[in-house]
Amino acid sequence: MKLKKSYLAKSIAAGLLAPFVLISFSSCESTQLSVPVPGQGAVKTNNIYAEYYNLGESYFKLEDYKKAAEYYELAMKKKEQYWAACYKLAKCYAFTSDWNNALAMYKKILKRDPENASLKASVAYIYSMQGDFKNSILIYEELLQVQPKNQEYLENYLAVLAADEKKFEKKNAVKFTEAYNTLKTEYPENKNLKTFEDKYKELMNIVEEAAEETSEEGETEAEEGEGEAEESDEETAFTDSVP
Repeated sequence: MKLKKSYLAKSIAAGLLAPFVLISFSSCESTQLSVPVPGQGAVKTNNIYAEYYNLGESYFKLEDYKKAAEYYELAMKKKEQYWAACYKLAKCYAFTSDWNNALAMYKKILKRDPENASLKASVAYIYSMQGDFKNSILIYEELLQVQPKNQEYLENYLAVLAADEKKFEKKNAVKFTEAYNTLKTEYPENKNLKTFEDKYKELMNIVEEAAEETSEEGETEAEEGEGEAEESDEETAFTDSVP
């Protein structure tokens, strides 16, 4: 079951890669300066880093995320475009399934903008891809507290709960049923409802079986308790009868 990644949606290539425009300076004997123009070096440097970012954008549109990442890393050296390049680099890591670097980059950006729901959703998704269902579930629950009827959050939350098979039966039963019922009520035409419904039925069977086992264990313990009580009464009676 795949999680939705609309907040990480890929851009469609709109055209060919733009060629790298080199900065050229024309001169002639009559206009040639014997000393450099003040600030000329800084202008050239800024233009170069701007071109790095533009090249990253071009490769990103072509979905060549590894190449795009190289240029975004270079573009980050310019302070003014650091965060923009940082965000695009994080997306490149995510698209290439480099989850460790993607998580580190998204967490850095989220620290700067802690209330950004889109960034939180990205971090939750990355956690799930790493198999860290606990942290993924916690973030989705936090997001759903603010937006309890958000369709994408509900779908991803259900998918992560179902994926966490070790805890699915015990800890996630109530959470899954509540989220499933909300999704079904609010979005009856949702295309993934059937998949979640099958999992829901499976869960209900598990819950019923668990309840029956608990009930049988309770009855067995009660019978054993009664047996122990009878044995204790017999021992007491025997003791009393000994002269």
